[in-house]
Amino acid sequence: MVKKLKQTYAKQTLYQKVRLIILLFSIPSLVCMAIISLVVLYQSQISKIRDESVEEMGRRFDDMKYKMNTIELMAKTVWSDTTFVTEVGKAAMDGSLREYDRYLFQTHTLSTLKVITSISEVQNARLHLDYPGLREYFSYVYSMDRAKDSLWYADRESLPSGGAWYMNSTDEQLYGTYSNYFVGKNRASFVIPVRINNSLTGIFEIILPMNAVVPDLYEDMDGGDVFLIDSQERLLGIEEGSGLSGITVQDLTELMGIASVQDFRGEGVRICQGQWNGRPVVLSAVRDNDSGILLMQLTFVGEKYLLIAMEILGILFMEIILILLLFKAINGIVKHLLHDFNVFTMCIREVGEGNLNVEIPRLEQVEVNLVAEEYNRMLGRVRELMEISIHREVMVKEAQLKSLEKQINSHFLYNVLDSIKMMAEVRGIYNVSDALLALGRMFRYNLQIDSHSVTLQEEIRYLEDYLKLCNIRYDFYINLSEKIEVPVKTLKVPKVILQPIAENSIAYGLDELTEDTTIYLKAYVKGECCYIEITDMGKGMDEEQLEKVREGIENGTAGDDSSGGIGLSNIHERIRLMYGEPYGVEIYSKEGCYTKVVLTIRVDGGRPGFAV
Repeated sequence: MVKKLKQTYAKQTLYQKVRLIILLFSIPSLVCMAIISLVVLYQSQISKIRDESVEEMGRRFDDMKYKMNTIELMAKTVWSDTTFVTEVGKAAMDGSLREYDRYLFQTHTLSTLKVITSISEVQNARLHLDYPGLREYFSYVYSMDRAKDSLWYADRESLPSGGAWYMNSTDEQLYGTYSNYFVGKNRASFVIPVRINNSLTGIFEIILPMNAVVPDLYEDMDGGDVFLIDSQERLLGIEEGSGLSGITVQDLTELMGIASVQDFRGEGVRICQGQWNGRPVVLSAVRDNDSGILLMQLTFVGEKYLLIAMEILGILFMEIILILLLFKAINGIVKHLLHDFNVFTMCIREVGEGNLNVEIPRLEQVEVNLVAEEYNRMLGRVRELMEISIHREVMVKEAQLKSLEKQINSHFLYNVLDSIKMMAEVRGIYNVSDALLALGRMFRYNLQIDSHSVTLQEEIRYLEDYLKLCNIRYDFYINLSEKIEVPVKTLKVPKVILQPIAENSIAYGLDELTEDTTIYLKAYVKGECCYIEITDMGKGMDEEQLEKVREGIENGTAGDDSSGGIGLSNIHERIRLMYGEPYGVEIYSKEGCYTKVVLTIRVDGGRPGFAV
């Protein structure tokens, strides 16, 4: 199947291939952009929902704490009044109290509790006393037995001194008078234990609607609901028939990822995401550690998800339109580009037929014109390399001709020198024998015309032989100081590159000296280059002479003489032919001090077959 698709693709025209490639690249780009947009929008909307939930839940929690603290402060303020406590105890325990005194107690003393009930949203403030034969005062002082159906009744003996809150407390009176003792359902009670004296104790209770403590409790909300879980793990605030009817405490703990309500830890608002009854929801919860109440809000976010989906569809629609417009534009561009490709192809065919002088004209399309310019530069480089190759071959032939001109009957001369050397050794003239040995080795070295490159060690030995003969010729002695790194000795170098430099040093720098001197030879590797330095301590050159020699090295005239010898420019050009443009000969000098010639060659040996 893949092979068949490849064959079908190969048969298509360039125009068809470009259109197909655009289509193949557009679809994944569209999918990726849609996924990225979905993720970004989803995260943005969810983050917005979470922030709104945190802000709203924080506000609800602050309102709840403010209301609860206000009620607690009122209760504690009442029982901090010792006069009030004393009069309550006297009226409750003294059965012989006159009716007028009872009237004064009910109208004046109990007015403190009446002030509390006059406060907005406080429905009742009453005292339950545990005393036999207690006289009750409607609707503020009652016997403890009347509260036996209240949620806090069983805990009355163990209530903390600071009081406690009970949500959805039940206080329905099932017997006796005062049928209005029952204040209704969905009420919250704050109860605080009181002790009037050793024999008289009781419970002070402030009652108010639960939605006065927790705003929006038991009220219909758009897209969610507010509810709470009290200290006894009862779920309160959800009415029958509401959107959350049927939800349980276990459902909420699963949404929060905890085993039970007691595992809820941490300060501040916790936000959880999940599903309930197949609908996506966001649950926000915060705990009041003092009362043990867990305030919660559940928000349905399905509609928000639908809005996200609509936004994604809108983005996809815009992307499809953009792709279609781009595809149409590409069709026109490709057609226009084909004209330039046709011109390009015709020029390449002409070059293929052997005409290397053809050049592609300037094309209209910038990209194709850049390729054409690069092709023209490449074609020019090919012509340049062909000229260099021809020039290299000419230089090789010239060097061979010069070598042949100097080798007239060289074998005969070498054999004669060898015979004279033997005669000098027989007669004990060893200095002559050594000189003849050096001269013979130089002859042998020059006879190797088939070799264009030698090791640096061989080239150094040739230089040593040359200096031995020079020491016979001149009245002064020339030493050779060598400092050669071992790995460099086996490096391949062009043949006859050291002796001509030493010859120039003697001819132009040391010839006028009348005392012994030294030529310093140093070779070392640095990076990918090998540097060979030849330094003489002769008369040197001034800046003007040095600049002329440097120009001659580059122009091909430096160091050449009338005898047809090999000069610095010849060595420089042969090194560059062998190793490339960055390498060659450099010269440094200071008048009256020294002259230094530095040869730079490549460590890997370059292309020794091209050395001359």
